[in-house]
Amino acid sequence: MKTSVFNTVNEGRCGYTHQFKIDITDTTAAATTKVVTLLTLEAGDIIRDAAFFLSASFTGGATSALTFQLGWSTTAADADGLIEAVSVHAASTPITAGDATGVAFATKRTGLAVTGVTPVEALFTATGANTSVLTAGEVWVYLRVTKLHRL
Repeated sequence: MKTSVFNTVNEGRCGYTHQFKIDITDTTAAATTKVVTLLTLEAGDIIRDAAFFLSASFTGGATSALTFQLGWSTTAADADGLIEAVSVHAASTPITAGDATGVAFATKRTGLAVTGVTPVEALFTATGANTSVLTAGEVWVYLRVTKLHRL
């Protein structure tokens, strides 16, 4: 996964502080699900915005569908707390782009504010085969993170 942390000029242009490019090398697993950890938040960090762009639809092998969602604990109810599950597979009407649709933005004014170490994780779920058979695909994730303890 390629990670970019934007400087102040780029942040001002696009409104995001981080970009993560996730491709098939990151989603490979001998299972139908794969968790990709993007970053780990610290106490006092706030995710103020989130978005994604499907650079290339995922496809390959016997997979017939692939969903992507973004949250802060993929093993709990918050697996889609930042971005709810969307189709990113070529065979199942992929969604090209979207913004913060998760509960953190629907019910909280500022997004996700954490009080302790919290991983931000993307969860990919395949239908028809394991994620290891995917041969193409890339999704870009954008976050706007404010680190209050560094201001």
